[in-house]
Amino acid sequence: MAKKRSIINQFSDLLVYVLVIIIGFSARHIPLRMALNMGSAIGNLVYAVVKKRRRITLSNLRMVFKDKGDEELLTIARQNFQNMGKNLIELLCFPKYNVSQIMSMVRLEGEESLRQAISSDKGVVVITAHFGNWELIFHVLAGMTDKLSAVAQQFKNQGLDRLTNRYRIIHGGEIIEKKLATKQMLVHLRKGFCVVILNDQDAGDNGIFIDFLGATASTAKGAVTFAMRTGATILNVFDVRQSDDSHVIKISEPMKIESSGNLQTDVRNGVIGITKALEQMIYEYPSQWLWMHNRWKTKPPIE
Repeated sequence: MAKKRSIINQFSDLLVYVLVIIIGFSARHIPLRMALNMGSAIGNLVYAVVKKRRRITLSNLRMVFKDKGDEELLTIARQNFQNMGKNLIELLCFPKYNVSQIMSMVRLEGEESLRQAISSDKGVVVITAHFGNWELIFHVLAGMTDKLSAVAQQFKNQGLDRLTNRYRIIHGGEIIEKKLATKQMLVHLRKGFCVVILNDQDAGDNGIFIDFLGATASTAKGAVTFAMRTGATILNVFDVRQSDDSHVIKISEPMKIESSGNLQTDVRNGVIGITKALEQMIYEYPSQWLWMHNRWKTKPPIE
C-alpha cells in the first residue's frame, strides 16, 4: 500500500510540476497585467477546490478578527488566495526581467537603513514573512549586494523545489536549506552576508511560545539568536502589494535588543519584537498574509 501511495504521489508531483511549467511559459509570453489576472483566477480556483486550505484560512481569520462579519472575512480569504496566485505568476516571470527592471517595479521605504546595514559589513538578518510577495524581496536585495542568501524550507515536490530555487537565485544570491541553516547562517553572517529569514511559521517543539495575533504560538528564535551571536543588524522587511499590483517594500530601522544579562530573556524579547512588527502589518493589510498555514498547530506544554 505504501508503495502504491508513493507512486501516486510521484505522479501527482509530476502533474503539478508540468502544470507550473505551462503556466510559467504562458505568463512570460503575455503582458504582465494579463498574467496577473491569470494568477488571480488561479487563486480563485484553488480557493474553490482546495477545501482544507480554505477551511484553515477561514478558521484562522475568525479566530483573529472576532469583530468582523463572515462576509468581510470571506472577502479577505478570497483576496488572500488571489494574492498567492499573483505571487506564483510573478515568481514564474522573474526570468523575463533583469534586476534593474525588477527594481523599477517597486518603491522602497526605509532604503537608507538597509544600505547602511549592508555597507557596515557586519552581516544583516532580514526578517520577513509570507506576506505580500515575499519572494520579490530577495530579488530586490540581489540588486544591492552580492553577499546574499536566504533560508528556505524544501518542498516535498522535488521538481518544483528545484524549479523554484532556480528562479529565486536567477538574479544572484544562494539558498540555504532549512535543515542545514544553523551552520551556514553563522558562516554567512560572519562574512557580512545579508541573510533573509521567514519567521512566521509554526516552529514546533523547538520554538518559544509567545502571543501572536491574540493566541499563543510556537515561534522560531534562531534569527534573533544568530544576530546576537554575530553582532549582525536585524531589519524587519515586508513587501506590500498595492491595488494596482505594484509593490512597496517597507524596511524598518535597525532593531535594538536591550541586554538584560540573561541571554534567554534577551532572545525572547527580540522574538516578541519581530512578531509585533508582523502583527502590525497583518492588522493593516489582512489579506496579504499566508492564512492558509496552520500557524497555531503546536500547543504549549501543559504545566
